[in-house]
Amino acid sequence: MTDAEPRIRRTRLYRRLVTRADGPLEPARAARRLSAYVYGNILILAAVAASTPGSIEHGTAAVLVLATALTTFLAHVFADFVAGSQIPEAHGVVTDEQRKFKAVEELRDAVPILSSGTVPALMLALGWLSVLPTQWAELLGGGVIVVRIATIQMVTERIRGNALTFRAVLGGLATAVVAALIVLAKVLLGH
Repeated sequence: MTDAEPRIRRTRLYRRLVTRADGPLEPARAARRLSAYVYGNILILAAVAASTPGSIEHGTAAVLVLATALTTFLAHVFADFVAGSQIPEAHGVVTDEQRKFKAVEELRDAVPILSSGTVPALMLALGWLSVLPTQWAELLGGGVIVVRIATIQMVTERIRGNALTFRAVLGGLATAVVAALIVLAKVLLGH
């Protein structure tokens, strides 16, 4: 392996992380997908933060995180379908074929809500199975979401087809701090 080969691999990894294979999304879809990404991550972080050692040991914390991801996804898609059927002209939908295509797009754009819960639920399940101590399971589950929140700016640039900048990275870190404060407020005021 030459010195050039590792650079090529890093470049490929970088490109994979910061560019979409299909190119940038149109602005309306990019906004919907980003909204789902942010919404899912914040609610999953709140669910992880509300976990207790007992709920992790009994497996209910992992179930709660998965249930939060699934029900939030379903509620989000349902709300979009209701709004779209009540005001179809807002989406430019006029034919049945366009409605079907739009429904598939709405489902795809809401997937980040589901994906936000998978790794944290796995971490909490590892705590339930005693593979990880409960504190580590909660810390890792929450840490994954904080990292996802910190990458919001990177995700934004990716789906818009823009290059990643240092300013975007700093913006992501600031966004993660705000999200953590929102969750802290939720946990303190809601429990």
